[in-house]
Amino acid sequence: MIKTAIGIISYNDKHYLEKSLPILSSLPHTKITILDNAENEEIRKFIEREYPDVNFIRHSDGNLGFGRGHNYLALKSEPSEYYFCLNSDILLDPKGFEACVKYLDSHAETCMVSSKLYYWDFEKNEKTNIIDTFGIVGNQAHHFWDRGQGKEDKGQFDNAINNIFGISGAAFIIRRSCIDKLYGSSNQIFDENFFMYKEDIDLAYRMRWLGMGIQFLPDTLGYHDRTVSKKTKKSLHEAKNSYRNHILMLRNNFTNKYKLGFKYHTIVYEIIKVMYYLFRNPKILAEFKKAFKIKIHKSERKIESKKMQKYFLR
Repeated sequence: MIKTAIGIISYNDKHYLEKSLPILSSLPHTKITILDNAENEEIRKFIEREYPDVNFIRHSDGNLGFGRGHNYLALKSEPSEYYFCLNSDILLDPKGFEACVKYLDSHAETCMVSSKLYYWDFEKNEKTNIIDTFGIVGNQAHHFWDRGQGKEDKGQFDNAINNIFGISGAAFIIRRSCIDKLYGSSNQIFDENFFMYKEDIDLAYRMRWLGMGIQFLPDTLGYHDRTVSKKTKKSLHEAKNSYRNHILMLRNNFTNKYKLGFKYHTIVYEIIKVMYYLFRNPKILAEFKKAFKIKIHKSERKIESKKMQKYFLR
């Protein structure tokens, strides 16, 4: 059995794969599986010609999105001890990858690990010192963001590098034995109600409720072009997905057992968002009703709400 199965979702991204695959294909004890969500024949021919050892797959349903796509990848990839959820637009640092695997090898209590991602200027093909993500953090209002994103790394986060809520879905390694516990069935990493956006926050929340160890390391894992967030404004489709999934994340994980002050921050923040969308883009508010018609996959809670609250910033 290989040590780490690498899962990548491809969507018309040959320009990234040409840069990222030479590094990934050289990693020891790994096997790469690529899911082609766009059914791009140019990419298929490129992979078959240049990387015949890569497992190239498609699904009869076409574009599965991010969460369901990685669930399918986990199912179809090689049996392994670890699964590496990775974006194609990341230029990996092999030393950072090795550090993550070694940490999992020596810390059986840890289920998920990642480390620093910086911005990759793809147009200039330059690595930068600008932070892409140093993990996901969130406050008591349930507002989440990638720590340090867009800032130059001057060591300002190093003293509290592991004080995070979760890890970006762009790049993390998860222990297979932990995946089996998330939904009571194997190979489901993400909630498949989430087509795109917020699935990594929901996953982190679900893992925290189960008491699973999430670790962020000070090493450099790679450089990320982050194609989706290059735009200054999300499209209506993206904004709808983001808002609906935020509501689903709350339905899956929020509890009335939180302290009154904690609940107050969340409720006020949601009211403010409703008022904002009411005046700026009422079409997005239709997703609120849709989110309550969806059958949810409520998280299993094995820790007390008091302990969960400690993972949020004040």
